[in-house]
Amino acid sequence: MASCVGGYPQERFQYPVDKNFFCPICTDVLKDPVQCHNQHYFCKACITKHLENSKTCPICVEKLTEENLNKPPRIVTDYLDGLIINCDYSERGCTEFLELGNLANHTPMCGYRPVTCPNKRCETTVNMKDLEQHRIEHCEYRLIWCQECDEEMSVKKYGKHTCILSKEIDEMKAMLLEVKDEVTKICKNQNEKLNEIQHALDSKMDELLKEIHLLSSKKGSGKDQGLSPPQAQATSSSSAETDKNIMILGGNNKISLSSVEMYSTSKKTWINLAPTQESRVSSTAHYYEGKVFVTGGHCNGSPVGSIEYMNIRQGQWLPFARRLPVKCHGHNSVIHNDRLWVIGGMLVKQPCSDSIHEMMLNPPYTSKLKCKLQEPLAYHGSEVVGSNILILGGSTTGYHQDAVSHVSLYSTVQNRIRKVQALPFPVMDMTTVKHGDEVIIIGGRNQKNEILNLALAYNYKKSKCRQLPNMKHKRAECAAVISGNKVYVMGGFNWESRYLNSVECLDLANLLWEDLPPMNEAKDKINAVSIPKFLL
Repeated sequence: MASCVGGYPQERFQYPVDKNFFCPICTDVLKDPVQCHNQHYFCKACITKHLENSKTCPICVEKLTEENLNKPPRIVTDYLDGLIINCDYSERGCTEFLELGNLANHTPMCGYRPVTCPNKRCETTVNMKDLEQHRIEHCEYRLIWCQECDEEMSVKKYGKHTCILSKEIDEMKAMLLEVKDEVTKICKNQNEKLNEIQHALDSKMDELLKEIHLLSSKKGSGKDQGLSPPQAQATSSSSAETDKNIMILGGNNKISLSSVEMYSTSKKTWINLAPTQESRVSSTAHYYEGKVFVTGGHCNGSPVGSIEYMNIRQGQWLPFARRLPVKCHGHNSVIHNDRLWVIGGMLVKQPCSDSIHEMMLNPPYTSKLKCKLQEPLAYHGSEVVGSNILILGGSTTGYHQDAVSHVSLYSTVQNRIRKVQALPFPVMDMTTVKHGDEVIIIGGRNQKNEILNLALAYNYKKSKCRQLPNMKHKRAECAAVISGNKVYVMGGFNWESRYLNSVECLDLANLLWEDLPPMNEAKDKINAVSIPKFLL
């Protein structure tokens, strides 16, 4: 019976609907409800279609015709009209939720309603809000005037018009003449320039030979007599900056985890390290002065307020001298100016925090509330940009339907927060990394609880967003780090595979994703840090 499409699908409603208000024919929420004399409710379209082949009620099997159908009691229609439903055009981008009783008024006026371009011969369908811009600026059948021959024609024809082609040919001829002149000048001066380059190379080589002779004459140690220890250390550090190991901490796989894994980017292998003292889900982690710090999270639903750290050279986890200002998970944190900045998160007695706390990582380890966010926030992203902290997306309640697209900039100098250009759509449970003037936003989930495989680059100086190639896998609650010119993305969750152990890498030079060896353990709600190899 579910093949008859008459009612509203349950998935369109913001909250679960009482089972008594579902049509027994299409099994969806009642639309234009009617009832038989025994008060069995049906969608009007469903029962009308049924009565074409039968003259009885499908529930009580008593005689029934279309003329015998009655409207249901007002309490039924009032309940249905008060249900919160998404727009008919949500799949086209509308994020509006409204009462079912107002849906009929909203739908014709919705900016995402599909309409056809009115320009002659154009059959393009666009959202109603974009129609005017398409018709005037983008439609290839819009009419324009050719100033050369004073004729009206479509843009599509204009590009192939004789006047334009003749003009382009003349411009190309002029460009070819300029190129010819430049080539002649280059050939004329080629020998002279080559001689200058050769002279410069000879001079540089003489300087290098003198330096090598000077270094060789100095006393060294072991086999590295020509290279002093400070130079060797600098060379090692430089190499480590572009080739690092990746540490994955904690997470969830039906239970809270304390496991720690390490990935070698050169050997492309995973090894297990000493587990953390406490199991942690939705915590944060940072590398700072030769140590890895992990903060907060929850263990099987109970928020954790502790901080622990591992000295990379020793490989053991130890409790930090102080605890977080509040017990929280789903928060975000950054390290800036020797301080840990804790932003938002899920709390014990209230859904979300709206606070930014500052905590010193050196004695006396004091912490204080610095600023209030414009709204409570959890499962968001944050990155240090100069002396500011960029805060992106998240949810105001911790639930997907309350995800936001807001982006805020917090000044650590002025202790002031302001909103900047928003993201293209609401997103939460994503991960972020910083690359140059851009913050790269990876995966996450939207207000429909759909898991995303998107990668966006948000330029915080220009307040512009551009889309990068999609990941191979949809991921929420995953982790990412950047090493050199590559972004490594690990683990997470999606509806198809549930907990993920897959790893993929985006090369920002050629914008291609490649699969890497999987983690030893499938898990989500993890965090990751990159560690210089020379420390290991």
